[in-house]
Amino acid sequence: MHSNSRSKILNIVIILFLFSSLSYAESLGAKNKHVDSWAANSKALIDKMIEENSAAKGAYAVFDWDNTSIFGDVEETLFLYQLDNLLFRMTPEEFKYSFTHYADDKTLGNLEIPNDSFAKLYNDAEGHTVNISLIAKDCCDDFEFLYANSNRMNPKKGKMSIDEIKQSEQYLDFKAKMWFTYNAIYNSFNVNMAYSWILYVTAPGFTEKEYKKIIAKAIDNGMKSESKKLFFESPFALKGKGIKISNTCSGNYYKNAIRTTSEISGLFDKLMKNKIQVYICTASLQQVVETFATEKKYGYNLPLGHVLGMRLKKDANGKYLSQYDFSGNYMVNGFKGKSFNINNILVPKYNSNPVMVGGDSDGDYYMMTELSGLNAVKMINNYSPVQLVLVINRNKKGMIGQICSIAEDQMLSGKSSAPAKVVLQGRDETTGYWIPTEKTAAFQH
Repeated sequence: MHSNSRSKILNIVIILFLFSSLSYAESLGAKNKHVDSWAANSKALIDKMIEENSAAKGAYAVFDWDNTSIFGDVEETLFLYQLDNLLFRMTPEEFKYSFTHYADDKTLGNLEIPNDSFAKLYNDAEGHTVNISLIAKDCCDDFEFLYANSNRMNPKKGKMSIDEIKQSEQYLDFKAKMWFTYNAIYNSFNVNMAYSWILYVTAPGFTEKEYKKIIAKAIDNGMKSESKKLFFESPFALKGKGIKISNTCSGNYYKNAIRTTSEISGLFDKLMKNKIQVYICTASLQQVVETFATEKKYGYNLPLGHVLGMRLKKDANGKYLSQYDFSGNYMVNGFKGKSFNINNILVPKYNSNPVMVGGDSDGDYYMMTELSGLNAVKMINNYSPVQLVLVINRNKKGMIGQICSIAEDQMLSGKSSAPAKVVLQGRDETTGYWIPTEKTAAFQH
């Protein structure tokens, strides 16, 4: 079918869903009160899959976490919380190493971040190119000042309170450039590079017990924060000592909120009641998501041991290091690493592929396709393919857009020769609430 005709038909389907849910939308606007809001077709197919696999031997489902199981990104929320509160346990020398390195699957160790120029979007405020060496000098200089003067980062020698230090130009510069660097790496090089970098500059120096206390506070703070765009700019006064960057110029904003998703927690509960095990496969640090997914107060109630995430080595005292933990043939848990780790850990455990996979982005593409054969991708094993794929529709293109197109074709035709059913779920990108349609409402700012 021609893409324009398909889009017109899909829009008609969506309009019918929207009319049927008008009272819900009015209620949400008037009372800001949420009700379960599955897209009807998606819910029906998921219920059918659960019924067919209830209590089946080896039945389990795997979901992404950030922007799939929750609204928002918990690792980024933690990153900003640590920046806001100067919660770091590294010396300046340790920080410099962390800032310039990342984990690499091919070498099973650390590599230096390339010194190539960042993407044009991440030029400085005057249009000059920026690379890791330039931004590292500024951030490391800022970190050295903060470490020497903050009584939170350095209780023995620091004289400035957190309120005093947050008024300094070095702090404002540090916060802006740390966020800038994360996004520059993410959009200029390898996404897995950014995923490991953000762990390297936040977790080292903490024990797991210490870090989980910070994680819990960051989650609670993100849960109560207003959903809006935040921008961080470096102060002009420091221009003579380094580069001037503007996150506003690049559109490099942060949405300052995370939210639980009752539809997903309800789905987890229903799957588990039907003896279908539930696992998370995430590119966030494993302990970060475990804190969120297993604490009863958040409503997901997953058992410990059911999160596959990014992993860091620890030293003899149990403190995180700037080294990825590849032990057990465990890859960086993003993109192809997700399907690799599922195939290496869960598939042998259950002697089967998952019955269902859920995600929202290109980072979930390979676990959606290599375990199902969707989009003519060669499967990673010879087990029966995943039966159903759920995509949280975030209006993305790229590889995940191809999976969304498969879902649209299946919706319009009512049948498919694809090896798995694919369903879409829409949400309101401003509130984080789901809406009872396959289409997503864009962020209103």
